[in-house]
Amino acid sequence: MSVLLALATAAVAVPIIDVHHHAIYPGMNADDSFDRVMENLDRRPVSRAVIEVKDYDQIDRWLEDERFIIGVPVGCGRNAAEPIYECFPEDEGWPDIGWLEEQIASGRVQALHEMPPFYSGWQIGNPRYDPYLALAHRYDIPVGIHIGKGPPVFAHEPGMHLNYDPAAGNPATLRPVLEKYPGLRVWLQHVGAGVGMEGIEPYTQETMALLADYPNVYVDLSVTNATHPLEVYSDELRRLFDAGFGDRVMFGTDNYFSDEIIARMDQIAWLTDDQKRAILHDNAARFLRLED
Repeated sequence: MSVLLALATAAVAVPIIDVHHHAIYPGMNADDSFDRVMENLDRRPVSRAVIEVKDYDQIDRWLEDERFIIGVPVGCGRNAAEPIYECFPEDEGWPDIGWLEEQIASGRVQALHEMPPFYSGWQIGNPRYDPYLALAHRYDIPVGIHIGKGPPVFAHEPGMHLNYDPAAGNPATLRPVLEKYPGLRVWLQHVGAGVGMEGIEPYTQETMALLADYPNVYVDLSVTNATHPLEVYSDELRRLFDAGFGDRVMFGTDNYFSDEIIARMDQIAWLTDDQKRAILHDNAARFLRLED
């Protein structure tokens, strides 16, 4: 029996929720990206996926499939080459606030995903983010924030992310926001990314302290669970579970193939079926307030 078939027939077989997906793959056009996303969801059936849609005219296509929870990014980075702004270029990376409230109020947009502060150079506590965070708090929608110092290839490539500031990816910068907007649902994206990579060590202590102080903060490991050595992925999960945060770890692919990530998870011997179920479904269902 294959690893995937064994997982599918085990007690952990549940509707999988992917909290970290993107509508556009790097280097692909919209049509090819759409086909790739659908293939990914079907390779290891994903019941719901939070997907980042980067422009005003892209939402309708994704709303046609009820599996998608639409998220929009806020404060995208500025490049020297096209696209000059990686999201909402008409508004220099910041979606129109009136339009966004209409979309949220009508249920068409259900999350802010993802906010990449270190690419834009704006810390989350900067007043520039305030109208967007106020909307998320008022309508009680979750907010995904890309923490860490960023992948070195993109962060330092000439002409990319002209305002790049690794300090803006420090999770500690969220504290004033979480105090100002009590109960704001936030998930930290790419937790553990950078372990063992020179120059981009993750903000581990700051992340753990934030989780300890704010029960409304959850995490996904996305890149960590897909590309880092298995022992690094295992160690990061162990750190979170040992600290008592196993009920706040969510499954995210960042568009890497879900079946391959789940196969890697199945190789972590110490993870129990209940812990796998929590990661793949239960934690995200609770965080996103889904009824399955």
